[in-house]
Amino acid sequence: MTALSLPWVTVIFAVLAGLIHGYFWLLESVRWRQPAAWKRFGVKDQGEADTLAEMAFNQGYYNLVIGLGSIVGAILLCTGNPTAMLLGAGLVLLACLTMLVAAVVLLISKPGFILPVLIQGVAPIIALFGFFGLHAA
Repeated sequence: MTALSLPWVTVIFAVLAGLIHGYFWLLESVRWRQPAAWKRFGVKDQGEADTLAEMAFNQGYYNLVIGLGSIVGAILLCTGNPTAMLLGAGLVLLACLTMLVAAVVLLISKPGFILPVLIQGVAPIIALFGFFGLHAA
């Protein structure tokens, strides 16, 4: 793989997926105590939000690291350096597969959360399809 044969759809959607997960970090770890944040996750009241606050804070940082991995991986794919590109491909694959698995788990555990599942899962699956589509030959 060279920079000219780079799967650009993968780069674009890996960055988008990373930014989405960065937004999740913002909601879960920074703004969780605000009703506008916790209501997005189906939390019913402030008492339940307070009970879930530590878990949300922790989960937010998982989302931040996964998002950064996806973005850093996409940047490394653009370097043209074979070693950096290989590392970038690994980061994008790991991050996007993790995001996709999390979206499937959300779908199974909360079937009514279709929009959140799509928000979490569409960008990484497009990134993965772009990657595999251009490297299958």
